Amino acid sequence: MSGSDVRAAMQDVELDDVVIEEDFVKRKPQDDDEDMDITPMIDITFLLLIFFLVTSKMNEAAPVSLPAARHGNVVAARNSVIVVVKVGAGETALVERADGSAFSSDPEQQGTEIAEYVAQQFDTGDKSSVIVRAEGGVKQVEIGRVSKAIAESLEEGMPINFAIEEQG
Repeated sequence: MSGSDVRAAMQDVELDDVVIEEDFVKRKPQDDDEDMDITPMIDITFLLLIFFLVTSKMNEAAPVSLPAARHGNVVAARNSVIVVVKVGAGETALVERADGSAFSSDPEQQGTEIAEYVAQQFDTGDKSSVIVRAEGGVKQVEIGRVSKAIAESLEEGMPINFAIEEQG
């Protein structure tokens, strides 16, 4: 179509029939606020938090270096039941009586034997407390397991005393 053809076609159309679209794209109204939108920053923070939670490794059985005690009560060894806990070959610690004889290597059987040993020592009448003597490298999980077995034989409120053998 040439320019004259378009003009001729336009003259035949009445202006009332023509619809003029003024805005093709609706403009976003400007905010009067000059504050910064922190929503994206919060989103990034939560994404980083989730990332670090998913990728971090939790090691609950890690050995803990305990500081030297500044204050403590003296507990007489001759009036105490002594249980010795040493670093074992595997995951389970080696637990011995004061005379050096070892308890069973099976954790469940060991717990029963420890409870019976402590109860037997208290029944003789000359023992009044319990001392758990542990090597410094023993995992806290193992100390907790031995303490739980000892607590089965003790009266409520009776303390368990802990001693850490220093490594040379």
